[in-house]
Amino acid sequence: MQGMQKKFYSLGLQEVVLGMVLLAGQGVFAADKTICGPSDDRDLSDNVKIGRVLERGAPAGCTITLIGRSCVLSAGHCIGTFHVAEFNTPPSSNGRIAHPAEKDIYEVDRASIVSKNNGQGDDFAVFRLKANNITGQYAGEVQGHYNVSFDPPRVGAMVRITGYGADRSQGDRNYAQQSHVGPITQISDTILYHQVDTMGGNSGSTVILEEEQEIIGIHTHGGCSSYSGSNASTLISAHSALKQAIQNCLKLDN
Repeated sequence: MQGMQKKFYSLGLQEVVLGMVLLAGQGVFAADKTICGPSDDRDLSDNVKIGRVLERGAPAGCTITLIGRSCVLSAGHCIGTFHVAEFNTPPSSNGRIAHPAEKDIYEVDRASIVSKNNGQGDDFAVFRLKANNITGQYAGEVQGHYNVSFDPPRVGAMVRITGYGADRSQGDRNYAQQSHVGPITQISDTILYHQVDTMGGNSGSTVILEEEQEIIGIHTHGGCSSYSGSNASTLISAHSALKQAIQNCLKLDN
């Protein structure tokens, strides 16, 4: 089972569909679990720079983070969810996601998407959000944004991951925004390994240095178990195509 876990994305619409199929068998459904250690230590959060991206009417989606006026980061395997982005999301209701006001919903500029989906270390998406239909403002003008670091991080540094992962034990938290902090455990070429609790729906969450408050990676894959393992992200500083995509997007924001 542990070997199978690493083949599952730790978050994203693919797991949502898989989960619906497997609901009848709770033991099998645990295959998407990417909690590091014996307990889920995520806390509810309300980070306005981090949003949810999904198709309208979908039961869940992936996570995005603002890095500029309109630029966001996410995971390449989430491309099917890149339709609308929601910020300032309310808690879920009886396990079903709740939506914010229309002033906090932005359409994805799908023509701007630059992405790759080639497994651990080569899974990313960079794209822009259109201005809000009601306010005429861009998301980053309203919510603010994070800076991206192109410097290599160190093993042992504490990182935070915030996103919209599943939490089937608590209805108000299921696919609502939650956050957790843990250490970087290993760096291997373009793969950054960490022990931060995530679940299906966290795909695309950025890995943020807790002290510096800068983005260093994009969370994409699971791998943790109750006793060992690490989750995996695409490391920005070691990935030339990802760095170029970020720089190109930010140029258009200026």
